[in-house]
Amino acid sequence: MSPTNGFARLAAGGRLAHLVPTLPSGSGAGPWRIPDAGRAAWLAARRRALEVGRPLVVVTRTNEEAHWLADDLAAWLEGTVPQVLAERGAIPLERALPEREESAARLEVLADIGHRRAVVIASLLALAQRTLAVEQLSAATRTVVVEKAVNVRDLTSGLLAGGYEATSEVTGVGEYAVRGGLLDIWPPGSNDPVRIELFGDTVESLRLFDPMTQASRRRLERIRLLPASEFLPPAGWDGLRGIADLTGYEILEADLARLELGEVGEAAETWAYGLTAGPAIDHLPADADVVLLDSALLRATAEDLDATVADRLARLAEATELPAAWPKPFDAAATLAALETRASFVEAGGDGLDPGYRPAPLPDGGRDALAAWLAERVVDHTKVVVSTDQAHRLAELLEDRADPIEVIHGSLQAGFALPAQGLLVLSDHELFAANRIRRRLTAKRVVTRDLIGRLEVGDLLVHVDHGIARYAGMTQRTYGSDTHEYLQLDFAGDDKIFLPADQIGRIGRYGGGPGPALSRLGGREWARTRSRVERAVADLADELLELYAARDDAPGFAFSDDTVWQTELEEAFPYSETPDQEKTIVAVKADMLRRRPMDRLVCGDVGYGKTEVAIRAAFRAVQDGRQVAVLVPTTVLAQQHLHTFQQRMAPFPIRVEVMSRFVSKGRQAETLDGLAAGTVDIVVGTHRLLSRDVRFRQLGLLVVDEEHRFGVSHKERIKQLRREVDVLTLSATPIPRTLHLSLVGIRDLSVIETAPEARLPIQTRIAEDDDGLVRDAIVRELDRGGQVFYVHNRIETIEAASARIRRLVPRARVAIGHGQMAEGMLERVMLDFDSGTFDVLVCTTIIESGLDIPNANTIIIARADTFGLAQLYQLRGRVGRSDRRAHAYLLHRRGSPLSLIARRRLHAIFSASDLGAGYQIALSDLEIRGAGNILGAEQSG
Repeated sequence: MSPTNGFARLAAGGRLAHLVPTLPSGSGAGPWRIPDAGRAAWLAARRRALEVGRPLVVVTRTNEEAHWLADDLAAWLEGTVPQVLAERGAIPLERALPEREESAARLEVLADIGHRRAVVIASLLALAQRTLAVEQLSAATRTVVVEKAVNVRDLTSGLLAGGYEATSEVTGVGEYAVRGGLLDIWPPGSNDPVRIELFGDTVESLRLFDPMTQASRRRLERIRLLPASEFLPPAGWDGLRGIADLTGYEILEADLARLELGEVGEAAETWAYGLTAGPAIDHLPADADVVLLDSALLRATAEDLDATVADRLARLAEATELPAAWPKPFDAAATLAALETRASFVEAGGDGLDPGYRPAPLPDGGRDALAAWLAERVVDHTKVVVSTDQAHRLAELLEDRADPIEVIHGSLQAGFALPAQGLLVLSDHELFAANRIRRRLTAKRVVTRDLIGRLEVGDLLVHVDHGIARYAGMTQRTYGSDTHEYLQLDFAGDDKIFLPADQIGRIGRYGGGPGPALSRLGGREWARTRSRVERAVADLADELLELYAARDDAPGFAFSDDTVWQTELEEAFPYSETPDQEKTIVAVKADMLRRRPMDRLVCGDVGYGKTEVAIRAAFRAVQDGRQVAVLVPTTVLAQQHLHTFQQRMAPFPIRVEVMSRFVSKGRQAETLDGLAAGTVDIVVGTHRLLSRDVRFRQLGLLVVDEEHRFGVSHKERIKQLRREVDVLTLSATPIPRTLHLSLVGIRDLSVIETAPEARLPIQTRIAEDDDGLVRDAIVRELDRGGQVFYVHNRIETIEAASARIRRLVPRARVAIGHGQMAEGMLERVMLDFDSGTFDVLVCTTIIESGLDIPNANTIIIARADTFGLAQLYQLRGRVGRSDRRAHAYLLHRRGSPLSLIARRRLHAIFSASDLGAGYQIALSDLEIRGAGNILGAEQSG
């Protein structure tokens, strides 16, 4: 039995055409009665039957439903990739900077929606949200062709008018940079920026290039440059002034003044009515085949959306932030009414045309009886098709049978039956109780930026030969006929030197904590400082040499290569691996094949898949009879990791246990016995795992999650283990010394920088603590059905903080969580919050590491200036773990000026809103705090 790579064979055999036995004519046909599982196949068949040059547009209730349907539909369509018209993530009328990539992605779909082969899935809100007019989008789109003339001034003016940003270096969608005869642009719809090379006014070449390395990827003959924003100021500003009487509304008057200069800024969603032409539905071609799913639910959704807008307008008017007559940003009911006049309807139940789709049956008798159950299905149906990510495992089950079962790589959300056609389609959902969460993956890479900013006047620098100086700026000096640029460095007293710009490698930014006294030129103090550092480095080097020499001499264990079970585990991963994640997995496997004990640091942003790397390494260790210890800093994280490991290992004979204070003494004793006897394969636990009474029969792998959260004594125990077993350290923001040891090659380093698809950067705001801001942030999240973390890191006043939230937002269901709660109570609170029982969790930093609650997408951090940089980044990473826009509010005391270090720390977090910035945050932390002796040596010598 050889698995196919998709549904092409099924379609080619003519069976796809028969999935809709009859199709009444007329665009208003229906309603059709089809269960969720059969809709993708039916839509593909409808598309095939109506292949007369008409685009297909399917309307769902939510963004998530649109993505799920697009994934399933992609499996059935041949030669066409369904596109999702996504919603903008901002709350209606919210004051926030528009997300350029979000608008750009929508404009890409709208530009293609009229194509005769287009297949577009959109939520009702996505079609109701306002955007550019069809003519406006067309006029703002430019095409550049090789060997054709182009007026650079006209082109760049058009880019600016189309919402692009002029930069010195292109690092994101919607940016362009002019450098002599080169024009770099990152247009919507392109995974990479494009470089236009000009010879005079003629386009000599078009090349995609890597924004990080600047290396060319491939040549193009032409490129389409769509506008980068949906919020383009209209030609006449009188319309904006006529929206409402702005007398007394200072913020709106200031908005309008900036808008007249072409600066949209935070006014985008507030002024959406004036900055856009109409709803996205206006882009649907007149002949589009429109299908509405679950009309009654769509009507309820429209009512909810419009009620939310009305409520927001009323509250903003009451707070005198907007006039009462301010226009609505969209009208969902009107959009739905316009769709209903031209659509076909698909319902889950009730009366209607029935093409015969039924939910797939579920197997009886568990997995052991699966092969026999499948054989019975072959008798009942002429054709059985299995869509699975565990094809190898299924092949094992069916290897002794000659049943005509077609196995297809990939997985649908669920299977279905068409009894009249003799067809049964099964998925992993029916066979293995697995739910697929895969999305089509477009690699998104982070272009590294200096998060602390460019070199600024007043920054402290370290000169290799002369010591600590203050940067006083760039200056030009002329000698003879030559003029050169110099950096002016001020030392103690009136001492200064002018460093030629081409010798900038002689200096480095000071990164040793609080600012020291400036060095005196010609003095002995700098030489003495270097001497002390060199001695300290020598001592550290001796310690490291001893440790790593012992590791090299240790009788390590070389693990085996992949087994069939390993392949099955990896195929069952419910997401698509990112390129960086795949590279990291390969590196870890290579480490484990060697006899030398592994010591690898995996640095990856929150939610980027570090845990899956650990799961695969742990599985490999268990396959070779070795035990695995997973060390985590908190009890809550231990419970979450326990659930994740047990869920992924469930199909295999692997015992996973937990050791933490949530576990009773009796259960702990059982686990200890199991570890000693070797019957417990994987144990997840807090520092309790490092106790002397914990003995393993044969420990092979130690996984350490967020090593910086453990104390000195714990790290000493970890260091002892590192001499003997493979160690895998996971961190979003490693401590400076840990990171530096990896950077200089003493420890192996893997960095996961590729963002998961549909993950959006977190919008971060630094502000003074204010009741109105806190209330609005919470209400906005609750209005879209989400949850909120409110971090208050003082247990003695956390009750008062909770009372404040209840006072500000009476409708919010508020819970409290901290590390000193009674045994088991914290776990109960976290589980209740995860299940949606509470809206707001007022908590300490107990949530800092690893907590995964996708519905919580706003975090408010009180006294953010008192936290460390890595800690702030970890806390902010608790939100933004779904495809919904997340918000982080970093608050400091009202009227209290921030210290220099606090300002730099918060600025680093604010600047690091790009996905995958955790590694860069660690580098910034290394720069702010220093990395101890070894980094001092690097800077001084």
